[in-house]
Amino acid sequence: MQDRKFYTEANRVSWNEAAPRHEEKNQQRLLQDVTRTDFNALEPELAETLNRLDIQGKRVAQICCNNAKDLLSVIKMGAGSGLGIDAASAFIDQGNELIKATDYQDKMELLVSDVYDIPNEHSEQFDIVLTTVGVMSWMPDLSAFFKVIHNLIKPGGYYIAEEMHPVLLMYETDDHGVSRPLYSYFKQDPWKDTVGLDYFGHVEYESSPSYSFQHKMDDILMAGINLNMNLKYIREIDRDISNFCMDLENQEAKPPLGFNMIMQKQG
Repeated sequence: MQDRKFYTEANRVSWNEAAPRHEEKNQQRLLQDVTRTDFNALEPELAETLNRLDIQGKRVAQICCNNAKDLLSVIKMGAGSGLGIDAASAFIDQGNELIKATDYQDKMELLVSDVYDIPNEHSEQFDIVLTTVGVMSWMPDLSAFFKVIHNLIKPGGYYIAEEMHPVLLMYETDDHGVSRPLYSYFKQDPWKDTVGLDYFGHVEYESSPSYSFQHKMDDILMAGINLNMNLKYIREIDRDISNFCMDLENQEAKPPLGFNMIMQKQG
């Protein structure tokens, strides 16, 4: 294991490399779609989870926001304002284009930052902090990640997570598109990936290395519990929400593929 900054910087570089590929596939369509009043890019389970809370007028932060389409969706659902944070400046640039297209400059702000280095001026400024699929597995230090989240939330506020289920990281897809368990659920060393991050077209390309980490479900829950955060809701999902090992959705003996979770910071 290297130190934390080694991994976050490597992932930042690899994620920036992926940005033009994502932009080519999605940006022009998104620039049109986001102007619709009913635009919502969220998975239905996440939209339902958000609606378990009163988000109207609330201030929301999304960590690792990609191009901010999900945060923009939350604003369109009625949240008052939002801050999106991502380490990759190229995705932040795409997000700012979407914000301009919707004329939401007065409601949304985007920040380029390593997740572990978010400025203290944002401490306890948000009613809700959101993360979506793929964020946790890129975090080399899960406990420190939860401390960042806890620090951003106002007393009594909420953390909402949408994630691939940690069981899913046991699987790998072979050359025939069949996914089988190859790794221990208790794997401790990181995965190193140099075939790119095109999870839309699934086109492999030679990329700078990115690293992901296995965090078990008890790791995730205890990271919040150890900060005296209360688990208010959890839901396991039986369909593909991550574009990873997608064939498992159709297997009769399928594992859990994703989950949604709400934790509350004590007031």
